[in-house]
Amino acid sequence: MADIAIVTGGGAGLGREIALGLARAGYGVVVADVDEHAARACATLIEAYGTPVRALGADVREPRDLDRIVALARDLGGPHVLVNNAGGWTPRRQYPEATAPEWTSTVELNLVAPMRLSQLVLDPMRALGGGAVVNVASSGGIGFEPYGSPEYGAAKAGLIRFTSTVAGLAGTHGVRMMCVAPDWIGLDRARVQWERMSAAERAASPPLIPPAEVVAVVLDLVRQGAGGTVVEMRGGGQRSVHAPA
Repeated sequence: MADIAIVTGGGAGLGREIALGLARAGYGVVVADVDEHAARACATLIEAYGTPVRALGADVREPRDLDRIVALARDLGGPHVLVNNAGGWTPRRQYPEATAPEWTSTVELNLVAPMRLSQLVLDPMRALGGGAVVNVASSGGIGFEPYGSPEYGAAKAGLIRFTSTVAGLAGTHGVRMMCVAPDWIGLDRARVQWERMSAAERAASPPLIPPAEVVAVVLDLVRQGAGGTVVEMRGGGQRSVHAPA
């Protein structure tokens, strides 16, 4: 029987690539996305690999939807793996122009929801003999320079630090929690923006990271990463691994 992975934000972009990568590696996948149509389209692609797959429309900011995600994974015999990938900037405007409900929703999406969902899978994973959680953060949560979305940067910084603080879950629950923090990934929207940049702007920017490289790091962490590990990824194949002492 295949191990079961949950991928949030799995309907498109990096989440879809991670879901497909897990399926190719033999995992069954629960694809959760706020866009149910996108989740189902991804599930259809996964069916070709012959592994169990379920799709559902879910907003990870809603506790009731988090319960539905975990219940579906348990129905399949899991969860053994959780990838907290769902995230994004505040639509239309950022802090301080964004209203408090707007920017707090972004913090809930990028930090609170992963913390909640991770908490919900701890006991089921322990009952199955252990598991792995990979949080998808961002280079926007690293450093001290100004950033275009303060709430997004703060939430991703929190997600990185959260990961490192719970390294002990490997001992108490058999659950290894890890994190990948990539720079600009070469997905469709990024490639469009890249083409719109001047030659000088592109020369001053790090190259886009191929999505397959991020997927490979996620899979490596799932298979053998130590709890508390954070992997920073930069363009050109550069990466820094911060492992627990």
